[in-house]
Amino acid sequence: MTESIALNVLLPAVPEQRWSCHSCSDCCRTLVGHLFDNERRFIQAQSWPELGVEPVAFAHGRWLLNKRPDGACVFLDDQNRCRIHTRFGEARKPIACRMFPFSIRPVTGGWQASLRFDCPSVISSNGEPLWRHKSWLSDLAQRLPRGREMRDRTRLQSRLTGTPEELDAITARFSRLFEDASNLLDMRLRIAAKATATLRQAKLVNVRGNRFAELLDLIVTGMASDVTKIPDRPTPRQSGMLRQLAFAHAEHVTLQELQAGWWGSARKRFQQLRRARAFLRGTRTVPLRTDGGGSPTFETVDTIVPDTTTNKLVSELISRYIITRLAGRSVFGAGYYDWPVLDGLDALWLSISCVGWFSRFFAACRARERFEFSDVAKALGVVDRAVTRLPALGTRSERARILYLALDDGPARLLNKYALTT
Repeated sequence: MTESIALNVLLPAVPEQRWSCHSCSDCCRTLVGHLFDNERRFIQAQSWPELGVEPVAFAHGRWLLNKRPDGACVFLDDQNRCRIHTRFGEARKPIACRMFPFSIRPVTGGWQASLRFDCPSVISSNGEPLWRHKSWLSDLAQRLPRGREMRDRTRLQSRLTGTPEELDAITARFSRLFEDASNLLDMRLRIAAKATATLRQAKLVNVRGNRFAELLDLIVTGMASDVTKIPDRPTPRQSGMLRQLAFAHAEHVTLQELQAGWWGSARKRFQQLRRARAFLRGTRTVPLRTDGGGSPTFETVDTIVPDTTTNKLVSELISRYIITRLAGRSVFGAGYYDWPVLDGLDALWLSISCVGWFSRFFAACRARERFEFSDVAKALGVVDRAVTRLPALGTRSERARILYLALDDGPARLLNKYALTT
């Protein structure tokens, strides 16, 4: 690692969000642990006969913690403890493992931290307030190479760069929308989607600074009366492309697939294309692994409805997720594939529709007619695991999909079809 600089860590200011590690080991079982060279050398210098395999693996130009056939890290023991931690202490664990569920990126004057919702303790908001972790996270940040600094600026529209004050106004206004529980969650989501669509039509070049903040407030407030009308059903094309977007969030590459070489990568890509076409058609059985459940059809998934008894829990979770994403600046610009603000916002609203689809899918796998809070929590973990971390979601083709779905009231239609509450 190169020499690092002690700079401030900017944590998302979300009072409702808490976290502490409860040693569930989910991250050890599902994620791939990347290693810096000094971490790899330290691990290889030790004797690990109990593993039965090499402790590290090399794939796609990176050193990684090796995996067992079931996907778990080779250092995870039978008591769900890390063997590196047990033998040498927490400080010797790889930084990638120690930092989870936080992600950080270099920005002007410090590091911007964001929070991952593929951690059960984050989902349940179980633990200490986020600010309690600042000192610990700052210490880890000092051990990281600084890399390319990402300026906290981005485009409002394709050729119009927003000022820091305008970006602050966007995050603050949409955060207030989801902090206000007087409206149902699905109505707040439709307000957000329609406000974003209205901003797309505005000539923002003529409305800058304080005038932009005032316009944004007028639009969001005005949408509250407009969304009482239920949107039209999405077109078959919109529904098919939303299913493909959900599939893109679910396609995680395993260590074995990373190590498969050129032929393995080509075969994986061919399989992905076949499944993507199946998701677009939306007929027959859903081609996804079901963790021991049944294999539902696409038609069955669309018949599942929310369990009304969990409306409050679901609303709190999704609102907290959106506010945390906004506060962590992982919605647009440098925090989201360098996309313009409006494209990133539409991607956020559409990702919530993907959560709605996956919630129905998980319930259908268990032959239930209603999805429960546990289905929503699992669905959110699947979707957020991919967001900002899966390179495929930041490609031109995926941005083109978002732009297409943003047309003709697409986000509001899809949010209504795959509503999370009722």
